[in-house]
Amino acid sequence: MSQIKRVLVIYTGGTFGMLKNEKGVLTPQKDIEHRVIRKLSQLHDESYWHKHLAKTDKADYLVLPDGKDTDIKVLYKIYEYDELKDSSDFMIEDWLKMARDIKKFYYDYDGFVVLHGTDTTAYGASVLSFMLESVGKTVVLTGAQVPIFQPRSDGNNNILCAILIAATLHIPEVTVFFGAKLFRGTRVKKVSNTKIYAFDSPNFPPLLEAKTTLEVDPKMLIHPPGSVPDECRLHDKLAQKVYVLKVAPTITPEIIRAVFEGMEGVVLETYGNGNIPIKRKEIYKEIEKAVKNNVLVVNVTQCINGTVQGKAIYETGLLLVECGVVPAFDMTAEAALAKLSYVLTKTELSYQEKVELMKTNIRGELYNPNH
Repeated sequence: MSQIKRVLVIYTGGTFGMLKNEKGVLTPQKDIEHRVIRKLSQLHDESYWHKHLAKTDKADYLVLPDGKDTDIKVLYKIYEYDELKDSSDFMIEDWLKMARDIKKFYYDYDGFVVLHGTDTTAYGASVLSFMLESVGKTVVLTGAQVPIFQPRSDGNNNILCAILIAATLHIPEVTVFFGAKLFRGTRVKKVSNTKIYAFDSPNFPPLLEAKTTLEVDPKMLIHPPGSVPDECRLHDKLAQKVYVLKVAPTITPEIIRAVFEGMEGVVLETYGNGNIPIKRKEIYKEIEKAVKNNVLVVNVTQCINGTVQGKAIYETGLLLVECGVVPAFDMTAEAALAKLSYVLTKTELSYQEKVELMKTNIRGELYNPNH
């Protein structure tokens, strides 16, 4: 007899469920379950549903067709938000809602999938990773580059694999599945707005690559199998006075002053190994002043691949280290912003303890050779 696994699919909006409106632009659509997903044989076994679920208390579930070499029957439910958004409109409150819903329904399901717009998936996956301080089940974010309503949609395979991973693999962390790979939520970046393989994890290998089977190497996970309790512990507040400032040749003290004004934390995207102009002392002095006022400033490289070490390699990076700017090591800017937003709400910590926490790997987001 098949083992039944249940997955909750949280539909938040994004390209996955979009159609063109009267102005010819894509907008999120309501009721994707009945308008399209229940009609796709790859995503729903209608005959099984009629025979086994239609007249039961499981009638509101969809059911995946049987796969090869598995004795698991996967049921899933689509939980559609009242307001569906393009992910460019997502703010802190939206990710708080998603995290709270995962906690709310945690014990009703075996795994979770979040249908999320691709533009801010890297931010969303990082934010959810830090807010969910302990999660004993698999959480997978996915979406599409081409809407599910279209014949060439990549959404079919993305949601299918995401549901299968959430149902059959024990990966107790927040992840992103896209194209053919599963990435750690705190390591992912969107690298293309046209390619089907839209995401990458430049400083950390994928957790899984979909082949004829879906298998993950336990050594790739943050937590060894069996080491995480089946619980959902949520830190459900995030600082909003945080921002990312990219260093460019035209940067001025006025720009730095304007961005830092009223901020609790800033992610500074710097050149190469963590460098800023040193010939223009007034730029450095604005940053130094902010740090002395307990603004938590984190130094992230602008490079897709690379790291900002605690010990400066160039003179142009030494000034930032000396004035107390925190090295991000190999964190992405998205993960650094999410972590900063999380750490700043740890009111029980002193400023220096927050600095140390930023340099500590807590969700697989960085490698610090000194720890």
